[in-house]
Amino acid sequence: MVAEMRKDLDLDMDARIRLELDVNDERISDLVREHEDLIREEVRAEEFGDVEDGHRKTWEVESVEMEIAVETVAAAEV
Repeated sequence: MVAEMRKDLDLDMDARIRLELDVNDERISDLVREHEDLIREEVRAEEFGDVEDGHRKTWEVESVEMEIAVETVAAAEV
């Protein structure tokens, strides 16, 4: 999902990004928080945090809806 969003933005896999995940399931949200470091490493995100002006997309995975937002760190810091 994040790789597809990087492609939508024409971002290289090594581009520094900020990632925001909004999951509509408490159990899954807890798992995301628990494994934040692993997720960040796997999707090559510089950080988790609020994404103001990034690319947002809603996904459904195994009947759980989630919104993922991505923005480049450089864009977020401007």
